[in-house]
Amino acid sequence: MAGASESRGTEAWLATPEAADRVDPSRLVGRDREEWSTLQTARRRRDWASSRALLSAAAVASDQTSSLSHTHGYAALTLAPRAVAVGVDLEWLAPRDFRGMASVAYCAAECALLASLDDPQELCATFYELWTLKEAFAKALQLPLVDALKQCRFVDAGLDRRADVPTTRHWRAMVFAPRPQLRLAVALIADAPEQLDAPIGTFEWPQARHCDWAVTRSLTGGGS
Repeated sequence: MAGASESRGTEAWLATPEAADRVDPSRLVGRDREEWSTLQTARRRRDWASSRALLSAAAVASDQTSSLSHTHGYAALTLAPRAVAVGVDLEWLAPRDFRGMASVAYCAAECALLASLDDPQELCATFYELWTLKEAFAKALQLPLVDALKQCRFVDAGLDRRADVPTTRHWRAMVFAPRPQLRLAVALIADAPEQLDAPIGTFEWPQARHCDWAVTRSLTGGGS
């Protein structure tokens, strides 16, 4: 895989479902074989295979941090310089009881925003935008997801989309739409703001190529 190991910048990679075909289950050993044996459905096995194929192809270097996610046969991997903590989350926009789930997992302002949305597509996209940001920050901050869902807030009391993340370090986050039904969030945390200034490269694999994904939200903060 070209890109990450050469530039040492921050990069987000998306593996498409055919990446799973790069994994031969009969050749798995050790922990990988144990994990494979616990997967009971074809869908979970395809997700796992896509993510492991991407991780193997990326060959994460010793001077890089990384984060991995998968859904619906796709996998996402974000690589960053060692000084930058990174988190990534990838979600398929599946229909759910969005308001009901938010009432359990989100803050009051986020619930109020979702309750104000009448368009089903906007409701769906907004729910997953919030979810992917929260899960990406959970990984970057090394927080349990249940804590990040409540403590990482992206809507204020006036229902404006403003971020409140539980860290005094500098942070940056972006939500991409690499496919209409996918949302991919990247969260980056560092001690100095200049460590987060460089553009995030976006790529797809196994047909390794640079891609300009649509950005649905871009945020910066921290440093206080």
